[in-house]
Amino acid sequence: MSVVVDIVLPVFGVVGLGYGATRVGWFTDDAESGLAKYVFDFAVPLMLLRTLATAQLPDTIPWGFFGSYYLSAAFVFGLGFLIARYAFRRTYGGQVITGFGFSFGNTVLLGLPLILTTYGEAGELPFFILLSFHGLLFFTITTLLLEINRLEGGSSTRQMLTQTLRSLATNPILIGIFVGLFFNLGPFGLPKPVEEICALMQRSVTPCALFSLGASLTHYGIAGRLFQSSVVVVGKTMLMPALVYVLATHLFHIEPLWTQVAVLMAAQPSGVMTYVFAKKYGVGQAIATTSIFLATTSSIVTLSVILFLFDVR
Repeated sequence: MSVVVDIVLPVFGVVGLGYGATRVGWFTDDAESGLAKYVFDFAVPLMLLRTLATAQLPDTIPWGFFGSYYLSAAFVFGLGFLIARYAFRRTYGGQVITGFGFSFGNTVLLGLPLILTTYGEAGELPFFILLSFHGLLFFTITTLLLEINRLEGGSSTRQMLTQTLRSLATNPILIGIFVGLFFNLGPFGLPKPVEEICALMQRSVTPCALFSLGASLTHYGIAGRLFQSSVVVVGKTMLMPALVYVLATHLFHIEPLWTQVAVLMAAQPSGVMTYVFAKKYGVGQAIATTSIFLATTSSIVTLSVILFLFDVR
């Protein structure tokens, strides 16, 4: 019970404050958009920059750690795609969005604050190592798959690749990751004034990210396709973390802390980027909004159970 009181309730309490303040009109849509932009474009990238620039990186690439998470992600993405195709009879775009919802979690707005609250600095390195490839892989693959429809509508392969590269090159989180790695691996260390600026920004990440998540949930709700969305929720918050745990402990034998971080990342509810992609390409918007809302609210229970099973104090 202490894990719920000490970790989960404070985290979701801030989410609830953001949701309530926005719902009653005390926090406007413009304010919500501004806070989200601050978190995604400034606070988190600078935190990533500082953490990766100053971290003691592993001597060898943790292939087992990557394998535990990303093999599981690839499996549930494919599973979601096939379920949408053969069980739900969705169009191709809906199949991609369903697969994306099965595998892509809210790692920044919810996962990051939860892991920092639970493990402190000890959880930063494994979290950021996974995050360094998270958006890069998911955004690239999903964009390419969804752009296939545009190819059929007359767009060229060159246009598709240009759009994908532009999206990746301008992603602030990826920029923070690569700049941090540059300072870590290059001949120049991170200048002290820059590190202090990043440290100040880092302190705002947890409350701002959680409040922003709560505010953003007012835009999502039960928009239809309830059963299909429930299947997405089960796949994302239960099946994927179970697969990660099995691979990490029985196949790759990852150390306990890193295993727990990977499982908690896998258990994060479907991320808001699911809706962003759905809206951008005009496919699967109902299943995206409903699964985000259901997954986020139900994750209060699923994340509490996982932390309890890990005997986190």
